[in-house]
Amino acid sequence: MKSILSTKTTRHPAVIDTLGGAPAGIPQAARPATGSPKTSKAPKASEAPKPSRAPKAPRSPKGESPRRPYLLRCAAAVLLVAALLGWFLLRVFSGSDTSAPVVAQSDDVAPTSMPALAVTPPAVSTEPVADPSACRTDQGDQKTGAGVIAAFEHAYYITRSADAVRALATPDTSLPLAEKIQAGIDSVPVGTTHCVRITAITAGVYSVVLAEMRPGIAPEQYPQTITTKNIDGRWFVDSIS
Repeated sequence: MKSILSTKTTRHPAVIDTLGGAPAGIPQAARPATGSPKTSKAPKASEAPKPSRAPKAPRSPKGESPRRPYLLRCAAAVLLVAALLGWFLLRVFSGSDTSAPVVAQSDDVAPTSMPALAVTPPAVSTEPVADPSACRTDQGDQKTGAGVIAAFEHAYYITRSADAVRALATPDTSLPLAEKIQAGIDSVPVGTTHCVRITAITAGVYSVVLAEMRPGIAPEQYPQTITTKNIDGRWFVDSIS
């Protein structure tokens, strides 16, 4: 009888050899290269499976997210500028045909400008021109030859001053001196009035009719021819005939 130890027994292929042998029916290459066989650990019953993470949302390409709002803002700004420019050009080319809108102002706001008032300028006062055919009793002037004749007669009959009469004559006049002129004035009664009608004959020469009205006496007329002269812009009596 053979010994029991030398007896070769056949093992089931699923039984693992504790001495490092491979199960029957498993190729030799499937064995570990070196070392003792490592037994795989079975998962512990107490360890719970970890929850799986939620999938992340797909990310947009780099730089695409901030660039799109920037482009939109630029496009909006360009459209706004184009609209304003078109409105401005429309107002410029058609501004003359359209009237500006009237803005109502409240009562407590002072107007910025006063309305224009239709003011008629006052009429320029002009010195009345003496009628050449009228009989003058005014005090006259030295602006014209006729004016100095009226001033001469006024100084004789109204002012009754020989010096005033002589001041209206030229320096080389043929008229008498002031003493003789004053004697003639004194011979005329006080209260005597006069009237002188002056008609131009030629430049500086006038035909004069002097009417003298003494108190209580009928008027008398004295025809005269008086020559006048312009000296430095003023007129003087030069001679009486």
